[in-house]
Amino acid sequence: MNSYATVESEEQQKRRWQIELEFVQCLSNPNYLNFLAQRGYFKDQSFINYLKYLQYWKEPDYAKYLMYPMCLYFLDLLQYEHFRREIVNSQCCKFIDDQAILQWQHYTRKRIKLMENAAAAQQQQQQQQLQQSNGGEAATAGEAAATGGMMATANGNGTASAAEAQPLGGSVQRGEPGQAQAVIPQQQQQQINGLATASNIKLELN
Repeated sequence: MNSYATVESEEQQKRRWQIELEFVQCLSNPNYLNFLAQRGYFKDQSFINYLKYLQYWKEPDYAKYLMYPMCLYFLDLLQYEHFRREIVNSQCCKFIDDQAILQWQHYTRKRIKLMENAAAAQQQQQQQQLQQSNGGEAATAGEAAATGGMMATANGNGTASAAEAQPLGGSVQRGEPGQAQAVIPQQQQQQINGLATASNIKLELN
């Protein structure tokens, strides 16, 4: 076959490809298979070899051009002598034809249902991911708010402590730099001032 392909022109190869494509797709019809069997094609070894050669249509690069992919299933069955012998029976052919029609009738419905289920599952997964993302953001915002509240409480406590540390009505005795400053309550300050005044009066009397 390869030696013949080398002498074919590009136009001849294209035409042969189209003919083989059409013939392979005809194999999807059980009545056509019955027609070939009744005329003895399946007993011809050359025709059987031709069916073996046509198996290259199962490759993805060629199968994508098939409008009736069921033909590949029948092409596989035609590789077995038992099937080639049984397909000549009209009752066998009718049974296969009925099953094929049922498959075609329900195929679209089943495919649509499968696509709807897949779309629903994908949408549910996206919603779950969105909920998890929103939950993580809410938790982060709550932690930030709690941290801000703790800082505000600490600042308030510090201000109150500073206010409590300074006595009401007291005076501060300033010392030398680097020394601690003594806080003198107001009552003691008055007593000190009174003693100083009394001492001054005694000195004046003397």
